[in-house]
Amino acid sequence: MRALTFAAWRDGRYVPLAELLVCLGGLGLDLRWQVQIDEAGPHPRYAELLETTPQARVGTLELLALAAPDLQVIDGTFTGWVGGEPVVILEAFDSTSWDVYSADERVLVEFRRRYPDARDMPR
Repeated sequence: MRALTFAAWRDGRYVPLAELLVCLGGLGLDLRWQVQIDEAGPHPRYAELLETTPQARVGTLELLALAAPDLQVIDGTFTGWVGGEPVVILEAFDSTSWDVYSADERVLVEFRRRYPDARDMPR
């Protein structure tokens, strides 16, 4: 997998998980997500999202419904699977950056287009 990173804060606005899921567009519709959140900001929907244990996998639309647009993930990993293969990994790091890992170059191209400050990083 190749990886890129970009700032989670833009002009005083946090980039939420929901925005990243939308950024995937049609590439993300068939994914089943494994959720691991170590820390998030207080939010009424946070407990419901935590109920999505790391063992359970939810579809992209279900995760989008759970990931309120104003939920700030401080530390967490969201792994999108097709069958038994991880296709994309979205990692929130200390609420300062999002790291995106994927073997599908189309995913990385879309994130670079959407977030021009994104830079490649070693995995």
